Amino acid sequence: MDNIREVAKLAGVSVPTAYKVFSKAYDTSEKTKRKVLEAARQLDYISKNEKKQREENIVGIVVGSIENSFFNGLIDSLLKEFGRYQYNTIVLYCNGNPEQLKYNLELLGHIGAKAIIFEPMTQERHDIVYHLKTKGIVLLQLFTTVYPEIDTLKFDDELGTYTAVKELLKCGHTNIAMFYKKWDICPEREPGYEKAFMEMGIPIRRDNLCKMDYTKNIGSILKDKICSLCPTAILSVNETMTINILQVLDELKLSVPDDISLIVYDDLPWMQALNLTAISHPFDKIGESASEMILNKLRDKTDSSEAAVLEINPILISRGSTKILDSFIK
Repeated sequence: MDNIREVAKLAGVSVPTAYKVFSKAYDTSEKTKRKVLEAARQLDYISKNEKKQREENIVGIVVGSIENSFFNGLIDSLLKEFGRYQYNTIVLYCNGNPEQLKYNLELLGHIGAKAIIFEPMTQERHDIVYHLKTKGIVLLQLFTTVYPEIDTLKFDDELGTYTAVKELLKCGHTNIAMFYKKWDICPEREPGYEKAFMEMGIPIRRDNLCKMDYTKNIGSILKDKICSLCPTAILSVNETMTINILQVLDELKLSVPDDISLIVYDDLPWMQALNLTAISHPFDKIGESASEMILNKLRDKTDSSEAAVLEINPILISRGSTKILDSFIK
């Protein structure tokens, strides 16, 4: 990277004049400013002030698990958006551990992060969150509103579930099993399932709502459930659940969609490769929305009394893993 003397030489101005262009303390003519900035662009020059500002513009992201591929798309979207505005991004994981969440938040506060995006782990409210807020750090919580005083970016999982179940019902499936994670702050999925059945006037089989813990023997538990319920269709919520379900179906010699229809949550690349119908989250919109919410707060410099909640609608991507039941075809 070239220095300020070379920038001044190329622009045909003195070194002090070149410095003034990069300083907010001085005014320079538009003609001089254009010449200096063009020279700086050609020489890939960044002033010390601008470099320092970039180094200080830190946004921290704290999410649940490094093993969850869903976060890759989310983080990639956030990195691109904040990068456009010259913000450095630090990503930390807590693997579902509330104590690690607190430590990561403390660390980001210590290094001077201007904003923090984080995923609450439990309904418990941590003092560190309020401490960071009083320090003027802009906070944004993901997926659920544990802190009513802080902005939230979430997905309409009730709508996503409703859309998936309605699609299966329209294909003639009424024995639909939904496998989803048991979580203290689990998103609203059951109402979407129930709404789809009610609209079609079809009785709900409550046993088909399978909220599960992730254990080492989750595969055998899923196998028992599928064998006992004998569903004609499955809605699988979460990548880990989907992987295990596909393994179980293979063991049972059940093919998708000939023997059983399948809709999955989170439209990941490997799911696309397997031609699975999916409930997809628009990551580009997530990145844009999150960066807009945070940057507006940073620019405003005021502490709004009312927190905003932005809910993003998922969409159904239809592929080849669902079929109309033969008995339903007229």
